[in-house]
Amino acid sequence: MKSANRSIQSETAGHPAEKLLRTSVGEALERLQAPQPISDEAIHDARKALKKARADLRLLQDGMSKPTYQAENAGLRDAGRFLSPLRDARSLIKAFDSLHARYIDELQGVELAPLQKILHGNLAKARRHLHPQGKSADLGNCIRQLEDSLDLAKQGDFSSINSSTIDPGLRRIYRKGRKAYAEAKIVPTTEALHEWRKQVKYLLNAMDGLHSAKKDRKRGTMVKILKRADRLADYLGDDHEFAMLAQETARGAYAAIDGDVIKKLDALIEPRRVKLQKRAFRLGKKLYDEKPRRFTKQTGVGVRSTSG
Repeated sequence: MKSANRSIQSETAGHPAEKLLRTSVGEALERLQAPQPISDEAIHDARKALKKARADLRLLQDGMSKPTYQAENAGLRDAGRFLSPLRDARSLIKAFDSLHARYIDELQGVELAPLQKILHGNLAKARRHLHPQGKSADLGNCIRQLEDSLDLAKQGDFSSINSSTIDPGLRRIYRKGRKAYAEAKIVPTTEALHEWRKQVKYLLNAMDGLHSAKKDRKRGTMVKILKRADRLADYLGDDHEFAMLAQETARGAYAAIDGDVIKKLDALIEPRRVKLQKRAFRLGKKLYDEKPRRFTKQTGVGVRSTSG
């Protein structure tokens, strides 16, 4: 796997963010082309690589034509969607297990086995959809989409990108996150909080890639930002998983579950979400306290990109 990554990187002579984009897409492909049966962890790693690729693409956006950006972004987005059912099924189980571990005393004696059976059944169904011999060709379609994205990333629109695009790209990512934070603070709906989380993840992944190439005194600032963004993404991610668990158990497919069991879970989910959101907004105020231009100046992205 390492040799394949080096091969991908050796083909790129452009800006580090461009190399990171191709490498991230290549890593996603490697995980999905692993020997069958493909593991949940391989799918998880592929999704993480895709998130990094989409963040890298946003850093490069000013250096390419609008049609090229839209085509590459749509390709990476659609590839990720093929993997989403497995991610969603795993997230619901993770949220349930987290809730059970935290409130084990409150849930003592509650009949949870029927609910767990449905959640794990959904996971098994999602796994079957990603098996190449199953009824669904999701995995094959995802791989083809990534191969097309990698081919597009090797074309002239990408190889001609220079370092001057990175600073405005990072400013745009930070600005969108700042806007999503403000909107979620005014009306903290599940949708608004989820959109904020997506923007935080773009910032985290973009900064992580840039940080790996950082060697000057600004590196400490970037580490601080990365830690904040990572914690914030975790808070918002946990909140979203609990919201999805509450929505999932309200569906008709769970009608056979004792209504009191669902009510008990909802009663535990709500205060947990309130606490997570409070933590997220406190941390969000620190992360998004700067104007976008000052933020990029503090990170030294513009300084690094003009010199390297």
